[in-house]
Amino acid sequence: MSGMITPLELLEDSAEILAEKKLHSKHMGMVAKDTAKAQGIEKPIMIRCKDYAYYRGSGWMDDDPLTKDPDEKFPDRVTPTFKKLLQIIDDLAAIGKLDMLDIYLDAMKQKGVEIKITGKQVRVADVDETWAGIENMKGFQSDICRLADELNFEKSETAEEINFTPKKEFKATLDLFVKKQANKDVDDRFQSKITDLQMTETAWDNVYNENL
Repeated sequence: MSGMITPLELLEDSAEILAEKKLHSKHMGMVAKDTAKAQGIEKPIMIRCKDYAYYRGSGWMDDDPLTKDPDEKFPDRVTPTFKKLLQIIDDLAAIGKLDMLDIYLDAMKQKGVEIKITGKQVRVADVDETWAGIENMKGFQSDICRLADELNFEKSETAEEINFTPKKEFKATLDLFVKKQANKDVDDRFQSKITDLQMTETAWDNVYNENL
């Protein structure tokens, strides 16, 4: 089609962008290293604090640091941690088990951070019965983790060893198999995956053979 960029032009333009991106990353790393050395701290602290500062406020809704705009591609890096902490506190308060946090709060206090929890109410009818249900669920979770490990490590490695599928593709392949066995409609998903694979194969072949 006239006026459309060619694959070679796309790759060359993108390679320039990638090179520029790497150069900026290199320079940023040098600043982090030099500043960290001069100030007597570790470079990773500089890198993490750069993220805290750069993304600060990104994705907040109504200036609330505990909210997150689901459409924000690069949200505040601190918000998720505090949002998760609040969820943990609210969850354990609801079932009357805030004492589960004691060991963590004591450990934080030893590090100079003291967290005080107030105004949280138990919401379940019976704390003991609720905990009995959770203990029962823990047994199932143990089995789930064991079986997941078997699939993600043992079976996926076997799939690669017998040249059936790469380890990283085994889970999706198994899912397709299970759905086919259950006579579920997988045509659209199958065609989409095959198109992606064919496109990728063509692209790799063209780049490798310099057929651009």
